[in-house]
Formats: sequence, structure tokens, C-alpha cells
Amino acid sequence: MKINYPNPSINHTSQKKTINRSHGMLFESALNSSNEFYRNKNLAFIYKKPTPIQIVKVDYPIRSKARITEAYYKTPSTTDYNGIYKGKYIDYEAKETEHLTFSFKFISEHQIIHLLKINEHGGIAFIIIYFRKVNRVFIIDILKFYDLYIHQQENNKKSISIPLLEEKGKEVSLGYTPVIDYLQAVDDLYFTK
Repeated sequence: MKINYPNPSINHTSQKKTINRSHGMLFESALNSSNEFYRNKNLAFIYKKPTPIQIVKVDYPIRSKARITEAYYKTPSTTDYNGIYKGKYIDYEAKETEHLTFSFKFISEHQIIHLLKINEHGGIAFIIIYFRKVNRVFIIDILKFYDLYIHQQENNKKSISIPLLEEKGKEVSLGYTPVIDYLQAVDDLYFTK
């Protein structure tokens, strides 16, 4: 009897249409699942931050079917996730790219500044990047990212390559439970001396 096991890859071939339509949603869903796994195992309490919106118009055909029809972002969002791990505040931005490099245009300056401030106040701050084409995930500490950001731009480079992330960051294990075991990489970067 043939058994079809689920593919631990974030980038399933059967889901390519979904991935292309909702850029980043599959990666975000995998991170949410991983965070739920960490909460269920009482390892960490990390949540997706809601984006603050100002609701302008709501359609109320009946109370149970109320629908927001017009809304605006109140302020630019800071980062995607925050919480607590091993007694330390943790805050990170999740990014995804279809290329073999991560372009700086995909992260806002205010997000970098936010993460630098978190680091300045003793928190764990990093960027987690998923390279869809090769199904690899890396985390990079915000200070190392910022150094690369400044250095690369001084040299007229607009992105970070995978080999540079292999050197400056930490690759994240992909599996089944959790799908993206980024806390193992966090341990290596922040808790191992």
C-alpha cells in the first residue's frame, strides 16, 4: 500500500497557484502554525501583530453579516510578530522573496528603526527571510542586518544574497512540527555562548 506523506516544504507544488495569488501568505501561515506549536508546548508566546486600521464604513444587512466595506491603515505597521521567549521580549519581521537575493526595497526604514530600538532596550530583534525558490529560511539579527544594509548600499548593492546570509545569519530548520523551527536558530544566535 502506498502512503503519501505530507511534504514538509513550505512551497508545495500543489499549492503553487495559491502561493502566487497570495504572496507571503503561505509563509505567514507556516509561522503562525509554528508559533501555535510553541504556545501549545509552553516554549514561547509569540503572536502575529494585527495591523491597526481605521474603519470608515460598515455594511449591516443583518447583525450577523456585518461587513467592513471601507477602511484605512491608521499608522504604518511596525513588525509582524512579537512575544516572549525564555524571559526575553522577542520582535521580528517576516519577509519572503521569489529570488535568490533579498531586496532592501521589501523592508521599510521604520521597521528597521523599530527593530534597532527593540535591540537597544534588550529585546531579541531579527528579520526572518524565506527564499521560496530554494525553500530555505534564514534569520538575521537586526544589528547584522543593519550593518549589511548600510554597507551594501554604500557599495551600490540593493540586496543580500543567500551566501551572505549563510555567513551572517542562521539557517532555520524546516520540518513537520513545527513547520519552521526558528526558535532553534534563535537559541543558537542569542542564548548559546
